[in-house]
Amino acid sequence: MADLETMRTTRRSFLVGAGVAVAAIAAPTAAARRTTTGTLSAAARSYLSRPDLEPPLLHVTAHNGPSVGRVLLAPFNLAAAVSGTPSESQFGALIVDDDGYPLWFRPSKPGLTIIDLRVQTYRGRRVLTWYEGHVLDSYGGEWVVADTSYRQIARIKAGNGYRGDLHECLLTSRGTALITIYSQLKADLTSIGGPVDGKAVEGIIQEIDVKTAKVLFEWHSLTDVALTETYTPEIGAAGNVDYFHLNSIGVDHDGHLLVSARNTCTIYKLDRKTGAVMWRLGGKKSDFTIGPTAVFGYQHDARRHDDGTITMFDNAAFAPGPAGSLGPTSRPLRLSLDMASMTASLVEEFSVGENRIAFAMGNLQQLPGDSAMIGWGTAGAASEVSNEGLVRWDAHFDPGTASYRAYRARWVGRPSVPPDAVVAAGADGSRYVYVSWNGATEVARWRLSTGRAVDRLTHVRSVKRQGFETAVPLRGARGSVAVIEALDASGTLLGAAKPLEL
Repeated sequence: MADLETMRTTRRSFLVGAGVAVAAIAAPTAAARRTTTGTLSAAARSYLSRPDLEPPLLHVTAHNGPSVGRVLLAPFNLAAAVSGTPSESQFGALIVDDDGYPLWFRPSKPGLTIIDLRVQTYRGRRVLTWYEGHVLDSYGGEWVVADTSYRQIARIKAGNGYRGDLHECLLTSRGTALITIYSQLKADLTSIGGPVDGKAVEGIIQEIDVKTAKVLFEWHSLTDVALTETYTPEIGAAGNVDYFHLNSIGVDHDGHLLVSARNTCTIYKLDRKTGAVMWRLGGKKSDFTIGPTAVFGYQHDARRHDDGTITMFDNAAFAPGPAGSLGPTSRPLRLSLDMASMTASLVEEFSVGENRIAFAMGNLQQLPGDSAMIGWGTAGAASEVSNEGLVRWDAHFDPGTASYRAYRARWVGRPSVPPDAVVAAGADGSRYVYVSWNGATEVARWRLSTGRAVDRLTHVRSVKRQGFETAVPLRGARGSVAVIEALDASGTLLGAAKPLEL
């Protein structure tokens, strides 16, 4: 088990040691802001109908025919993470539309951080999953599995006395979850210039049956990966070495595991039964000869695809390492592996036309068709880029806000609670019904009816949804009661807010 105070110090030392300059995490350049219409949108604000919600600002800077789906993010305050202090602003799980307007926002609980919001499949049903816990401080947390009504249907915890790590929770077709764990233990560090009685932080993988919480598989990095494989042998203030830094787990075509370790700059293939290392891609002991344009380092999110290629987010901005010669850069990559000659070559590198640097975090999600979704980690941005290099969608948070990953996925949310509505005066002095429905993804229009009683209503008007909250004019309304209803694109009634007194 990890010493929690030591783990906290290790994480903070890693962030600070990487040269984090939060104020210098820049928004995209003017060139990157151009869109087909020449406009920008900053889609987040406070809401009269939901004054308890204040999601962070998201600025959409490119909107050129993005793929179908919603964008899933989990923004958090990077400065607060580095300093270990609570954030004064709201952050949490966030689903937005293509204009950047929130569709669903779940603020983090006080003292906790939400990480890695994504759509997955559990027992044949589409679900949301996210990490909820500590990033620094008293390190560790759990994963929430929620249905389309945003109700928790499962909670995944690490087994065998460990606490979960934020980097990965992958649901499998077996009804299991592959999760990451960080654990500190005493170790002889003389092989990397440290003391004989030192401390090392290893990566642990567990496969857990979600329903029963039984641990079905457990792998420890120090069993198969020597300390000397690391590119970060420095001993932190707490006297430990984060030599491995496990950050993603994937399932290969044959059912075995693909594992990314940041601090060894290596992707490992592991036997799912025995845990034995089947091969290494990258790092000091690579089984592959890697072409000069395919060299990577400090990578995240290694995934195998149907065509045999492997994608990853290359965090080569963090030097030194095997990719240090490329200069400060972050590259979403696709590599081809020739298993006969044991060579790896570059297939494509995704770009948004500027050198957007993420010293940590990040992901590359292959979308159906010819596009990929990119999460820029500590750079606080997300993009969709086609294989031909067209930036189909691009957005960023204000400086200092990061999102560990970003995804685009089809998601239909149907909240179990009704819409929220309030009558208030607008800036022009006229009265409006301000209405929102947190999590309802299919609302296209809002229909207003008024009358003397709820059984004696007359339709007044319907208006198009205008972002998270829509202002419906009460002009021409008669009676003492108003009812506002949500309609989908076909005009089907989805739900109604509680009647309002006028």
